[in-house]
Amino acid sequence: AIKSIGQDGKDLSILNICSEFLEKTCPQQYKDEGLNKCCAVPDGKDFMIYTTRKNTMFTRACFSDKVHHSASRCISWSTPMGLSFEHTNLFLGRASEKRLVELWGPRLAKCPRGWYMLSDRGFFDTARFYPNMNHQKTPKFLSGRDQFTTDEISADRRICKLRYTCEVAFSRVTKTKGLRDVISNDFFPLLDSMNDWGHATVNLDAPLMKL
Repeated sequence: AIKSIGQDGKDLSILNICSEFLEKTCPQQYKDEGLNKCCAVPDGKDFMIYTTRKNTMFTRACFSDKVHHSASRCISWSTPMGLSFEHTNLFLGRASEKRLVELWGPRLAKCPRGWYMLSDRGFFDTARFYPNMNHQKTPKFLSGRDQFTTDEISADRRICKLRYTCEVAFSRVTKTKGLRDVISNDFFPLLDSMNDWGHATVNLDAPLMKL
C-alpha cells in the first residue's frame, strides 16, 4: 500500500516544465530582482537514519558531513513559485550533491535552454551536468581574499533571500511522519516511496509564493 502511495506521489511531483509555464508563474519578487529567467531552485536534503554497526563499510557510506550523522540524501528541484517538479531517489549520505546531479542529468533535460537556477555553493560548477547547460547562480566565493565586496554582498543577499522557498518545501516533505527525526532501519525498504509522497505534499499545499 505504501509503495502504491509512493507511485501516486511520484506522479504528482515528477512533472514536465516549459518556458511558457515558467514565464506565467514567475513570482513578482523574482521579477523585482531581475531574476525572471530563473527556472529552478535546487536543494540537497539529508534524512537522518539509524546508524548500524553490523557492516562498517555501510556505516561509512551512510555518514553525512552535512548533518554529522548517518543519513540518506536527496536532491530536489522546485520552480520559483515553489512547485516541486523533480527529485532524486534517496542515496546514502556519503554521495556528494554534485555527484547526484551528474547521475540525474538526463532527467533534467526538461529545464529549458537559456534559463538558470538559484543555487547554493554546493551546486557550483554543475551546469555541465544539465543537458541544456543551465547556469547556476550561487553566492560568491572568497577565493583567497579577506572579504567580499559591497556589490557581491548585495547580489548574494538577493539569492539567499529568494531561496527560502526550498526550505519551506522541505518542511512540507517532512509532513510525512516516517521521514522525521532519525529514521528506523525498519523503514529502509520504503524510504523512496515515502520520499516520493513527501514531495507530492509540497504541491498539494498552497503555492509558496504569490505570482
